[in-house]
Amino acid sequence: YSISRNFIAKNASYGGAIADEIRRISKEHAGLVTPQQISNSFGTPKPTLTNSYRPELLELRTFPTLMGYSSRILAESWESNLLYYAALADEMYMMPSQLNLAVPEWTKLTVEKIFATHLEDWPALLRSLRLVGNEARAKNRQAVAAGAGN
Repeated sequence: YSISRNFIAKNASYGGAIADEIRRISKEHAGLVTPQQISNSFGTPKPTLTNSYRPELLELRTFPTLMGYSSRILAESWESNLLYYAALADEMYMMPSQLNLAVPEWTKLTVEKIFATHLEDWPALLRSLRLVGNEARAKNRQAVAAGAGN
């Protein structure tokens, strides 16, 4: 959402099917694709950063890893995994209510599968995140295939 919104805003004359679809959706469903609506739908509470438990996306860079109080700020600034999980769930036709169970499990598996040399090894985190996504897709395909055979 952010990438497309920023790209289209900066390249108003850009054409193509995807750009046209983004513009169409923005026009037809203007109230549903605002930054506030997207933030409410896909955000998480950030009590340390915003003094609120309202779900929101802040579009901040991830804070550096530090110990103590700052580690909470790092966790609250780490939004990209949730967006990846939302896209994965959509691809697998999961109901939104299922995310309450799937996201904590996927997060646990992502952390378990990180093989990193230090906390700032972001490529290791990305590899782990993608591995969990690929495994979830494979399980979903098997479940769909098993259901089709019944």
